[in-house]
Amino acid sequence: MQDHAATTSTPDLDVLVIGAGISGIHAAYQLRNELPSLQFEVAEAHHSFGGTWLIHTYPGVRSDTEVYTLGYSFKPWTGAPYAGAAEIHAYLGAVIAEHDLERSFTYNTIVEAASWSTADQFWTVSLRDTVTNEVRTTTARFIWSCHGYYTHAAGHTPQWLGLEDYAGTLIHPQAWPERLDLSNQTVAVIGSGATMATLVPAIADQCASVTVVQRSPAYFFQSENRDPLADQLRELGIDETWIHEIIRRKAVKDMAAMTSVQFNHPELSKAGLIKMVADQLPEGYDVETHFTPRHFPHEQRVARILNGDLFRAISNGSVTMVTDEIATFTPTGLVTEGGTVVDADVVITATGFDLSVLGGVAFTVDGQAVNVANSVTWRGVLFTGLPNVAWTFGALRLSWTMRAEMVNHLITRLLSTMEGRGATSVAAVLRPEDAGMQRQPFIDPAQFNPGYAQRAGALMPKGGTAAEWQMDLDYWHEVTVLPDVDFTDGCLQFTSQS
Repeated sequence: MQDHAATTSTPDLDVLVIGAGISGIHAAYQLRNELPSLQFEVAEAHHSFGGTWLIHTYPGVRSDTEVYTLGYSFKPWTGAPYAGAAEIHAYLGAVIAEHDLERSFTYNTIVEAASWSTADQFWTVSLRDTVTNEVRTTTARFIWSCHGYYTHAAGHTPQWLGLEDYAGTLIHPQAWPERLDLSNQTVAVIGSGATMATLVPAIADQCASVTVVQRSPAYFFQSENRDPLADQLRELGIDETWIHEIIRRKAVKDMAAMTSVQFNHPELSKAGLIKMVADQLPEGYDVETHFTPRHFPHEQRVARILNGDLFRAISNGSVTMVTDEIATFTPTGLVTEGGTVVDADVVITATGFDLSVLGGVAFTVDGQAVNVANSVTWRGVLFTGLPNVAWTFGALRLSWTMRAEMVNHLITRLLSTMEGRGATSVAAVLRPEDAGMQRQPFIDPAQFNPGYAQRAGALMPKGGTAAEWQMDLDYWHEVTVLPDVDFTDGCLQFTSQS
């Protein structure tokens, strides 16, 4: 690693954080508590904080992982393990209030473009007010991207044949209408994942009928919405801080054991999950067609069913499953390739989201546009060709927060190192031995291959064969490496003030 002198001036901000969701709130907490001398702003595109837990308002929206892990390590969660969006949003609001963070948040603000000057050693950033449409400019030494991993503006909706002919109501859960009344409506929900599994039980009782149309099944894990150990500890009067830490550790350990079985015994894991579903459905139900996925459990997330709600709705006839490709839409619904006609007053496309690459910011460096797809990631955090830009990308098998906190601690340590040595920038730079390294996808499809990752593969930064140049999907390995990662291993180049 080498220091290079530069002529510098003073930017408006030391750090510009993009996004006030779980990652961005934690970044603000870290900056306020660990680096109080730094000036920072959190730019949030929406009217308030919360990210996913603000914009998703569809019926039944809830966490699919325990809030003991979705929540922060420093703020105890005291409710049921799996919570609705409103409860999670309130929890995040309490963190903001307790640590006086909101004064650093700027809402209704989209970061559209950022231009780096090597001579000045800072970014000039264009921000647009979504209410007035006015554009302002600020300068920032460092950009910390905490926008999450999917595009908030719109969900992913495939362009099926005949979709323009459909005369009913078409809805993506990510843009749920505020006063939608589904009473006595025939509804088709397209999709097979966590959104479908939480939405369908929440609307089944009010609709005339609900038909789930899925291209291929997903895996489901059934549990109650309670944690017996947490309940027992509370009965014993144990402090909530201790309960939070104990249940958090237990959840991580349990997920490690489940992940190990999924990788090492895929057929056994598959059979166990399918049996868990079959046991809750009527005898003779066609589990082979509707609940036997084509992939193995470790290749995509396993969605969680609470208290058997989806299976009860199927068992009592409120919900019908159709597993087939969609051939075409019609004015009154859709027809599958196998010839099944599904008439629907309302079609809900629970078909996932589109992955957002570094928040969609248009980056230029010294006047040259940067194609992020040509960059190579340093540990899924920094990127070649983009000095002073970090992305907090959370965990994919655990709660997002588990890796987000770990990455945020790393970025805070990096910023502290820069401050301590008077460095004005840090850049990920391939070492001589990395020059001929084979490029790999940012998310290894052999490890994890949901639709959003495959759709965005060509747009994402690349990985490499060396561990330093990979996004590590194994949290349990990474947690032993990332907290003590060496900044002097030659992968990072620091530039110091003159």
